[in-house]
Formats: sequence, structure tokens, C-alpha cells
Amino acid sequence: MKILEKEIGENKPVFRVAEAGINHNGSLNIAKKLISEAKKSGADAIKFQMFSADDLATKNSKYYQLFKKLELSDLDFEELNNFARLKKIIFFASPFSNHAVDQLEKLQVPVYKIASGDLTNLPLIEYVAKKRKPIIISTGMSNIKEIKETLLKIKKINNRIILLHSVSGYPTPIQEVNLKVIQSLKSKFPYAVGFSDNGIDQLVPLVAVSMGAKI
Repeated sequence: MKILEKEIGENKPVFRVAEAGINHNGSLNIAKKLISEAKKSGADAIKFQMFSADDLATKNSKYYQLFKKLELSDLDFEELNNFARLKKIIFFASPFSNHAVDQLEKLQVPVYKIASGDLTNLPLIEYVAKKRKPIIISTGMSNIKEIKETLLKIKKINNRIILLHSVSGYPTPIQEVNLKVIQSLKSKFPYAVGFSDNGIDQLVPLVAVSMGAKI
């Protein structure tokens, strides 16, 4: 499988993604700095999260205003995409709605990321799958049965799938990382497997790669 010119799989270099997420705090300038620093670090790609507060919470939720402050507009994402191209780093995002998918299609992103919390959000995943681009799926909080059900639903639409072992803890304590899951996913599914690192120990992603993580 290829993401632009980068080949993903056995005997290929690890595909290194810098997680920008929402760490821009709603600031376009900070988001651009994250892209610049990701490029300096040697990352192949940088990933953001594309959402509106209405996608994630009701207006009476205590989290609504927090998410509202972290929103970037469609025009902001267009500017970030162009900036990433200037920096020669791959730009993509985790969409949290069909609208976000549509906007990312307009930006011609080469790959999509499904967040752990959306692994069972089959309508969204099917909508992404129909774009016929590689899909990176995080598996935090899920079990093998749920992963199988999701893959069964989408693989006939789009079989360009990459699975990520992920622990939904921020930061993840090193004793909870359980990197053997990488090998379990590799043995159970015919897809490239990677690791989504939410911890602070630099050793963990290195060990993950030694155990077969390709992203």
C-alpha cells in the first residue's frame, strides 16, 4: 500500500506521523508551527482532528465551549494543507463527521484516520471507505470482536486498511502499553499494523517498531 510516494508494509521504512490533534488550541499560527516542527523532526506526515463542537457534544454539555475554542474553520484547514505542501510533509486528519470528510476530499488528502472512539461508528467509517483511499484505524478501547465486525463491514468497499494498536490513556502509563497486541493484530488480520503512542517514554515507540509496527 502507498500513501502518496510512501510505501507501507513489511520490509518498508516506518511511516512516521506527528500527532497535531487539537494541540493548536484553536490557533492557526500554532497549527502552522506544529507543521514546521513536525517537518524538522523528520516526520513523514502530520495529522490533525477535523470537527465542530456540534459533532462532539450538545450545547448544554460542560465540554461544548471547550471544543468550540479548539475548532479550526474549513478555510483554516485549506491554509494548513497548502502550508504542509510547501513544507513537503503529508497532511491529513481524523474526520468526526461526513462534512469533515467532504472538506478533506476537497483538500485531496491521501489518507484518512479513524479515531479509536469511532471504531464502531459504522456510518462514518463506511462514508470514509467509499472515498477509496487508505484508512488508518485506531483500536483503543475496542475488542477483537468489534474490530472484526468493523472490518467485515468495510473491507468489501475498501480493503486499503491499516490498524493501529492504541491505548486510550493520556499519557499512557508504560505498564499499560501492552505492545504484544501489535503481534496479535498482525496474526489475526491481513493488514499492516502500527502503534499510536500516547505516552512520554521515547523507548516505547522504538520497541513497538521492533515488534512490527509499520506506522
